[in-house]
Order: sequence, then structure tokens, then C-alpha cells
Amino acid sequence: MYGKKILALSALALLLSACGGGGSSDSNNVNADPPTSTPPPTPSTGVFIDSPVTGLYYETPTYSGTTNTLGEYNYLPGETVTFSVGGIILGSSAAGPVVTPLTLVNGATVATDPVVTNMVRLLLTLDDDGNPDNGITISAATAAAATGQTVDFNAADLANDPGMSALLPLLPGTPALVDAITAQTHFSATLAAESNWGALAWGNGTWQSKTP
Repeated sequence: MYGKKILALSALALLLSACGGGGSSDSNNVNADPPTSTPPPTPSTGVFIDSPVTGLYYETPTYSGTTNTLGEYNYLPGETVTFSVGGIILGSSAAGPVVTPLTLVNGATVATDPVVTNMVRLLLTLDDDGNPDNGITISAATAAAATGQTVDFNAADLANDPGMSALLPLLPGTPALVDAITAQTHFSATLAAESNWGALAWGNGTWQSKTP
């Protein structure tokens, strides 16, 4: 009798094992829904304008790189973007369709703002061919020369800023610093020509849609 019970229990154990122990697992359920993934958001495209600036480094919480030949950069709405050249930080602002040196200076409202003027002087000086009419191009060699450098845009005269004086001889071609009047004239003309950049208009210190 005892031997028959042992045989019966063994047979039952084998049957349960063949059936997966009588249980079930979601991993073996062929009808389970596959996991879903959220597609990454599509970036918006903005442009940095002095003239359109190529090779300017930008960084947002989700995107970074250098502006392309149209001065474009990527961002998500609501982000902040920071622009720099080597170690020289130009400034930060809300990312948007158009960013200019004026946008980067908190409280600045006119093209002739001294801090804005200093920033424009630097960008014009860094231009690869010295002709902003065809855009401002910051070459890789120029960006490398500016690595680890700093410039004080709050200086009363950028020509007397020690950081600017240290940078100039490092730049390819050792350019001279563009003067303030040239910078202000150029930037004022740039802002006046905003109609070339799309359906945007300058007003009250911000870029606005031309058609509300």
C-alpha cells in the first residue's frame, strides 16, 4: 500500500511539472500588450541674429551644438538657451524663434546699450572674413582660441578689458577689435532689416508676430 501511494504522488508531481506547476506567468502570455514608448518631442528651430551667426555654441536643457550656416539652433518651447564662444559666455535668454545680443542682456531695450555694443563688437571681431554683410562665421580655430578665455561685456571700453586684450593675439589673423560706432551702426541696421527673417517684427524690446 505504501509503495502505491509513493507512485501516485510521483505521478502527480510529474503532471504538475508538465503543466508549469499549475500556475501562470505574464511573461508566457502571448496575448499581453507590448510596452509602449513615448516618441521624443520635435524640436523648434530658432535663429541667433547679429547678422546670422554660424559656429556659435548653444546649450538648452535638451539640445546643444553650434549654430548652422543660417544661425539656427534647436530648442523646446519654455527652455532657456545659453550662447558662448570657447570659454566666453555671451548670455542666456528664453529660447525662441529669434535671439539677438539685445535679447541676451537683461534690461537692454536699444541697440546702442553699452553691454549689447560690447557683445556685438566681439562677434564682429570674431567673424572669419570680417564682412558681416554675408553673415558672421566663427571658425573652429577661432572657437578653440577662445577656449578658457573670458571677456567682461560690462567694461566701459572693451578695448581696455584685460580679457579682450589677451584674446586678440590668440585669434587667427590677429584681427583688430571692431570699434563701438561700427558695431552700433551694424546692429541697428540688422534690427531694422528684420523683415528678411520671416513674419516677425521688432517692438517694445521683443520679437512679435506681425499678424496677431
